Formats: sequence, C-alpha cells, structure tokens
Amino acid sequence: MARKNNICLLFPLLVLPIISIAADAAGGPSTVCSFLGASYVSYDYCMAVLSSDPRSSTADPHGLALITGDLALANATAVRSTIKLLLNNSSDPFIHTCLSHCRKIYDGAISDVRKAAHATARRNYAAAEELFDGVLNAPADCEATFAARPVASSPIVKEDNEFSDIACLGRAINNYLK
Repeated sequence: MARKNNICLLFPLLVLPIISIAADAAGGPSTVCSFLGASYVSYDYCMAVLSSDPRSSTADPHGLALITGDLALANATAVRSTIKLLLNNSSDPFIHTCLSHCRKIYDGAISDVRKAAHATARRNYAAAEELFDGVLNAPADCEATFAARPVASSPIVKEDNEFSDIACLGRAINNYLK
C-alpha cells in the first residue's frame, strides 16, 4: 500500500514537466517570446511577464495573449489607483491638474484594454493589436502634461513606463497571432 502512495505522489512530478514542455512546443511562452523580436520587447522581459502568471506554463499562444490582456488591464487599473491616491494627497495645483488629466487618460486606456482583451478572446488579433497600439499613447500623453512646467516632475513615471511595456507586449503578441 505504501508503494502505491509513493507512486501517486511522484506522478505529478513526472507529468507536469512533460505538460510544460508540450505547451512550449505548441507555442508556449518561450516560443512566443523568441518570435516577438527585439523591436517589440526583449525575450527576457516577455518571459518575466508571462511567467508571473501561473496559467502561462500550459497556455498556447492564444492563451498567452489573453493572459497579457489580463495583466495589462490589472496594470492600467493599478496606475489609475495610484493616480487617485496621489490626487488625494496633492497640494500643488499644477500637479493636481496634471494628475486629473492622467486619470482621464487612464480611464480611456482601461476601456481600450478591455476592448483589446475582448477582441483577443474573439481571435480578432488585428483589432486587439490596433487597440493596444492606441493605448501606448496613454503614458506619453500623461507625461506630456507635466512637461508644461519643467520644474515639475511626474510622480508616476515608473508606473507609466510599466504600463507602456505591458501594452507593448500585448500589441506584440496579438501581432504575432494575426
């Protein structure tokens, strides 16, 4: 009886690597990331982002595109939350105005990322790529509002850059699939 229990415990350890290898052979994270090319995102960045979601280990390219949409939506929502928090704590009228503008920009970006995720789910990769391409303007547009006063620096540069990177990955994977 003890021997059967040992085999049952070892079974997942033997099968999970095979499943992971099979998923990658069918276009898993490593395969997809290597095809994106450095003009979009680096292989290391792509792998790091996709590996952050446990679903990616068994996902096909379509599944990876869906995961990227989920991650982009979560990221844009987090940026908007950070903006709201900063708005509540801002005493500088210029910074407050800029952050208000950025909040509106990210409201639109969140809406477009949702649309991109729906387009990906319908396998309309061209539409999803176009929507991700559009949201790539959000961080730059937000940062541009702070440039009107050179001494003012944006408190969300890091967040803007992170959103830009994940949106670029979403665009790249949908481009790969179309």
